Amino acid sequence: MPYPKLLKKINQIFGRIGGCLCFVVAIMFLAEAILRYVFRHPTSWMTDYATYLHCLALFMGCAYTFQVHGHVGVDMVRKAVDKKTHCARNRIGSRIMAIVGHCQTLVFLGITTYWVFKMMMNSYSLGSMTAATYPIPQFVLYLIIFLGCILMLITVFFIVLTLFTDSDEYIE
Repeated sequence: MPYPKLLKKINQIFGRIGGCLCFVVAIMFLAEAILRYVFRHPTSWMTDYATYLHCLALFMGCAYTFQVHGHVGVDMVRKAVDKKTHCARNRIGSRIMAIVGHCQTLVFLGITTYWVFKMMMNSYSLGSMTAATYPIPQFVLYLIIFLGCILMLITVFFIVLTLFTDSDEYIE
């Protein structure tokens, strides 16, 4: 099954929005530094909301990072397999290594998603607020993380399915 074009588009949109939010966060921290150290008049809210925005940006862009091979990985084993097999038919050795690596990612994301869901429901039932100058419900932050994990799970699942086809797109 090929990687769905709609998922590529969704991840690309979220990735771009996440990148723009990172830029906004950088501007907010720059403004805070200028207000604090130049004008000696820091804000009481900017750091809190920049942190919230950064969480949103991070989890909006993670699935896109998987999609465009932007994640950190150790490819030396895969390259050694390719070298030993002399890039055998369909790069089967590297393909298997990529499938194993992405399946490990699915397990990790599954566990993370499960526990974030539990924490999200617990914070909702307790009505917990963040420990900040301007608190927001913890449920909101956990919901952002949960939705980001779900999008990453879907993305990595389709990457694994793509690895079972003849496509070399996600081997490296």
